[in-house]
Amino acid sequence: MLSRPAMLLGSLLFLIATMTAAQRRGQQAMRGRMQYQIKNGLCSYTFWVSGLPSCNPNSTTLGASNHTQNNQPLLVHMRLLFDHQMEKMENALRNNMQRMEKLEENIQAILRTELQQAQQNIIQKHTDFILQLGTSLMAQTTAQTLKLINMEAQILSQTLNMEKRMLEIMQTTEKLEKQMQEQNHTVHQLDLETQLHDLKAEQQNQLGGLHREKDQLYHLLSNQGSTLASIQHSMFAVSRNSSQLWQKQQQLQENLQQLVTILEPSPDEQVFQDCEDIRRSGVNQDGVYTIHIPNLNESKRVFCVMDTSGGAWTLIQRRENGTVNFQRSWQEYKQGFGNPAGEHWLGNEAVYQLTSRAKYSLRLEMEDWDGSTNQENFKHFQLGSEDEFYNGVMSQLGKVILWNNTFSTRDADHDNCNCNCAAIMSGGWWFDACGGSNLNGIYYPADQHLHKANGIRWNLFRGTTYSLRATRMMIRPLHS
Repeated sequence: MLSRPAMLLGSLLFLIATMTAAQRRGQQAMRGRMQYQIKNGLCSYTFWVSGLPSCNPNSTTLGASNHTQNNQPLLVHMRLLFDHQMEKMENALRNNMQRMEKLEENIQAILRTELQQAQQNIIQKHTDFILQLGTSLMAQTTAQTLKLINMEAQILSQTLNMEKRMLEIMQTTEKLEKQMQEQNHTVHQLDLETQLHDLKAEQQNQLGGLHREKDQLYHLLSNQGSTLASIQHSMFAVSRNSSQLWQKQQQLQENLQQLVTILEPSPDEQVFQDCEDIRRSGVNQDGVYTIHIPNLNESKRVFCVMDTSGGAWTLIQRRENGTVNFQRSWQEYKQGFGNPAGEHWLGNEAVYQLTSRAKYSLRLEMEDWDGSTNQENFKHFQLGSEDEFYNGVMSQLGKVILWNNTFSTRDADHDNCNCNCAAIMSGGWWFDACGGSNLNGIYYPADQHLHKANGIRWNLFRGTTYSLRATRMMIRPLHS
């Protein structure tokens, strides 16, 4: 079906064709007519009239004169006819022009309306398509989000199950270790009884042998008279050699004293062995200081807590914000790492050198994520040498407590478990059989510190799966 603009355009073309055909018929009708041209002002008009009968060449002058006279009314009539026709034509042209203007206006209005309608249809279709596309994308996004939430929930559930399983395994392992220790103790007692019986029998045999040897010695003593003389001579020679050795020893002592005098620091230079020495020199402000530990080739930067009530503490460990990684090797725990003003580990070798030359006490300070604090004080604390795997011994209220008796890291497993506790629990510590304490574990931030078997834990404060916010370990001489 044709649209309205197409129908109007066809009507306009039909009108133009009709006018053209009428003009052609008028031209054909004017053939054989006479042409007259009249000027009226600036306009010039040309029109045709029916041909008049031709004059007889033999007519007289009178006839010609009559003809001229007869043509005058005809001209007047033709003039009136022309004026009437011109007026009709002007009216017709004016009407046609008005129709053409109205037709043009109608065509423009129709085209404008159709164009607006087409634009609205296009915009509506485009909007519908965008809405459908947006709805589809929203549905897909929602489905993907739900899938991710489900996957996250499943992973969290599996993680919790694994942690629970790990705790159960740890508890089972501890029970088995205790049972094994009890069994070993029982076996050891049985072995001791058997060994005691064997020792008694062996002692009786040895007594019989000793009696026989005694008789032999009496016999030998009687034969040693001549030998004593030679022995006395030899002793005299040895005495003379001893005198020479004594003179050399005196000379060596003098040389050693000279070396001590050369190496001894001047009175202006003060050398401190720990924070208590610094406090005794008159310093009473907490901060980082330099100490010189005997048997170490280099000085150490330490953080001192100047406790005026009982002496200054030397920090050997601090955890507070997780900026330092404590998952380190045996060599790093030996030498120490971190910044004394922040998180750090002083070093096992330095602690061993300090605690081996004097008696030291230990304090542990802990804080959880709710602001609660806890403090553990041990009257005696000492570390063994590296050959003894820095075995730690501490006592509290007269009770001796062993920290696994050895220190372990991920690359040096010295714990009492068939597994590698440092690899499982992270960090370096006196793990024993992967027990419930490890202040060098992974630092977990707030809202992630629960149910963490490898975090910063102290079993007597917040349990074995609560990762603490901050800890400090510090030592000072026991006599202070």
